[in-house]
Amino acid sequence: MSEPLRWDSGIRYDSGPSITWDGVVPEPPTKKASMSNTKVIVDFTDYPAPELGTVARHIHTAITASAATFATLPFTLAVFDTLILDYEAKLAARKSKATNDILAFNAVRDVMEEHLATLGNHVNSVAKGDAVICGLSGFPTYTTGAAPDPSAPAAPTNVRLKHAGVAGSAIGRFKASRTPSTNEVQTSTGDPNEEASWSQYAIILGGKVMLSGFVPGTVVWMRVRTIGLAGVEGAWSDPAQIRML
Repeated sequence: MSEPLRWDSGIRYDSGPSITWDGVVPEPPTKKASMSNTKVIVDFTDYPAPELGTVARHIHTAITASAATFATLPFTLAVFDTLILDYEAKLAARKSKATNDILAFNAVRDVMEEHLATLGNHVNSVAKGDAVICGLSGFPTYTTGAAPDPSAPAAPTNVRLKHAGVAGSAIGRFKASRTPSTNEVQTSTGDPNEEASWSQYAIILGGKVMLSGFVPGTVVWMRVRTIGLAGVEGAWSDPAQIRML
């Protein structure tokens, strides 16, 4: 004989969007966590010269080992290997401090940075934010997806000037607090403690600028600040100086 039907006082109707059974409330659907993306660095202007060669060689080795993942490179690995060897040779020759050797190294460094930027952009297009694929490339990486930072950027660091091998010119380098970055470069040929002596030289992306057009023998000062969101201006770096040759 079947058991008679009974009313269970634990069953109740909830006028909300869900029905509650015996006092157990279904868990609400969880919100999908915000996704962050991993990208490889494409701006190597602030890398010291020896480290840049080491990074390039590491990238070449890693991409060679992951050729199936990066099957449609913008240039061949053989071309990249030749460039790395040329860079290493000219880096060694630069120690002579001869003008021709310095100019040759500066030229090959520019080519190296361009190739790394092109290759890095290709890796990012293949990876589409995937940290594992980015890691296979051997490139240094960073993560995006965090809330935008509206604060004023910190002052750039490691500001330095080096002779470019051309009369009245120098190469300025620095490390911005954010990557990527838009930076204002100012120069002064007077007293760097006097605000009126400074004038805007350029607005640039990244951490490298070529200063040119100065009279040989002139002492030139350079300072840099990073421009944040909505044009918020960051703090000025400590200035660096050089006497133009």
